[in-house]
Amino acid sequence: MAAIDAILTRRSIGRLDPPGPSPAELGTILRAAAAAPDHLVLRPLRLVVLEGRAKDAFGSVLADAYLARARAAGAAPVPAKLEKERTKLGRAPFVVVVAATDTTGGSIPFVEQLATAAAAAQNAMVAATALGYGSMWRTGDAAYDPTVKQALGLVPDAAIVGFVYLGSVSPERRSDPNEPELDGVVSTWAP
Repeated sequence: MAAIDAILTRRSIGRLDPPGPSPAELGTILRAAAAAPDHLVLRPLRLVVLEGRAKDAFGSVLADAYLARARAAGAAPVPAKLEKERTKLGRAPFVVVVAATDTTGGSIPFVEQLATAAAAAQNAMVAATALGYGSMWRTGDAAYDPTVKQALGLVPDAAIVGFVYLGSVSPERRSDPNEPELDGVVSTWAP
């Protein structure tokens, strides 16, 4: 698939089915993510792949983190929310956690390193589309939770920019290509 076609046909699909990418295809997706623009080649990008039993087990980490957040807020946990946290990674065969760590001590603003991670997430989703798979970029409270970061082996000040879900798209979930409206988005500057 041509790059422009992959960009314009990529759609967010909330639930993805097996099969997911093969090991070789996942390697291609991860290499595409790692090819994101990276100011001074700082390598702030961190990618953590969740699959199989490990993905299922990580649901317990998400559920425990939710319970801790509820307790810290003095709120009673909502049983449906707890179950959603425990099972939400089951929406796809693979989940790739995309994060950035501040690698410069201030010489390059962290926002630029976050941009690398965001570009990596987009590259991964476009690569998945080009290979015939679907994707979804999700965040939520877990993306900002220190317990979740620690469980993923990330440093405390890392920023999870997204959980990228990867898998096959069932025919009933397919969407039309994206036809973005440029009015109000694009302007031409002139002195």
